[in-house]
Amino acid sequence: MKRNDWSFQFTASKLAEAAAAKRDLHKTKQQWWEDKKAETMKKVAESGIEVHDSVAASYSSAKGGYGPEIVIDAGLQRDLTECQRKIMEHNKLVQDYTGWFQVLTGNAEARVELDHDDYLFFFGE
Repeated sequence: MKRNDWSFQFTASKLAEAAAAKRDLHKTKQQWWEDKKAETMKKVAESGIEVHDSVAASYSSAKGGYGPEIVIDAGLQRDLTECQRKIMEHNKLVQDYTGWFQVLTGNAEARVELDHDDYLFFFGE
C-alpha cells in the first residue's frame, strides 16, 4: 500500500511541542504508578509482611531484576511488581521525550520528514 511510503514534514518546533506533551503525559502516568505502589506498600505493611525494596531499583539506569519482593501474598507481589515495571517504563519514556524535546528545540527551524511510525511516536495516543 502507498500509505506505508508516505512521509510528512513538520518543523522541529512543532515536534518539540509534541515531545513535551508526551513527556508530560508519561510523567503523569509514572506518578500514578508511584502512588499505586505506595498504596500497595501500605497494604503490605498493614498486613505485617516485610518488604525488601532493592536499592538498585531506585536508579533510573537499573536494568531489570531489582523489583521489590514480598513472599506471602502473591496478589500483593504481583501488584507491586506491576507498579515497579510501569514506573520504570514511564520513566524511560519521560527520558526519551525529554531528549527529543532538547534536540528539537535546539533545531527549532529545521524541517523534519516523518513516516507513519515517527508520526505516531510524537502524536499518537
